[in-house]
Formats: sequence, C-alpha cells, structure tokens
Amino acid sequence: MLMGSIARRYARALFSLAVEQGRVEPWNDALQVLKNAVEGSPDLRDVLSNPVYSKEQRRAIVEKLASALKLEREPANLLFLLGDRNRLAYLAAVVDTFRSLADQHLGRLRARVTSAVPLDASAAQAIADRLSQATKATVLLDRAVDPALLGGVVAQVGSLVYDGSLRTQLEDLRKTLKQ
Repeated sequence: MLMGSIARRYARALFSLAVEQGRVEPWNDALQVLKNAVEGSPDLRDVLSNPVYSKEQRRAIVEKLASALKLEREPANLLFLLGDRNRLAYLAAVVDTFRSLADQHLGRLRARVTSAVPLDASAAQAIADRLSQATKATVLLDRAVDPALLGGVVAQVGSLVYDGSLRTQLEDLRKTLKQ
C-alpha cells in the first residue's frame, strides 16, 4: 500500500514533466530500459537497495548507470532523487506506474497474451489488430508462453479475458459430455 502511493507520487511528478515537455514516449522507453537493467543485475539491485552502502557509493553507481544508459536529465534526476532518499527499491513500481500513465495518456491498452508456443511476429500482430478492433484502442502485447494451454491463446485486456486455448475447449467439451 505505502509502496504504491509513494511510487505513484514519483511517477506522476515525472509524468507531468514528460507531458509538459512532450517526452512521454522517449522517457517511458528509457525508464523501461533502466528497469530492465536493474532487474537484470542482482548485484546492481543489491547495491541500489541495500542501506549498507553509503549514499555517496550509491550516487556514484547511479551516475555511472545514468551515463551508461544515456538517460535524459529528468529521468536521471528521478534516479538520483530516489537514491538520495533511500527509495531506489521503489524504482520498478515507479516505472510501472509511469508506463500505465503513459499508456493511458497515449490511448493505449496493454494485453497479456499467453500461448502454448512462442508467437511469430505476424501472429502477434494479427492478435493485436483483433484486440484493437474489439477494444477500439491501440493494443500493445505482453507475450508469455505456457505449454499447459496445449494450443491457442489466452488474451487478457484489463479485466476482460478472451480464452481461445485448447485446454479450455477440451475442458468445456468434457463438461458437456458429462451432462
């Protein structure tokens, strides 16, 4: 609860700057790269969130990280601010909240599409197009693979779930045959 409200506060502040400067999409992309870099390195995550390291040590790491990722001034300042206030552990939540605000601002929806096998680009685009038609919004896919589906896909857009998996179809058939 507390983490969410703190993350929202930082994300909204940065987002309002992004809107003001017309930099919503570039900053969103940069923040995603930053989040992936931190999540992809357990050592980096440890240094950024562990209070054993001094503020100066963390700030030096943050400066190198911002430089290596070529972050613009404002997203880099967010990173410095989180570091100075011992809130780098909130980074992922801030980035996720910023992404949600950016998607809403740009009229996009995120759909989680799970398939039994990895989708090729054309299949993913076809699914995105169909979901866009159904929702009347631009849909961006977050893809996942779950072999337990046996075949087909399950798409979730917000609270709406489209289940076209073979597993569900077989389960429905089983229920029908039992009656």
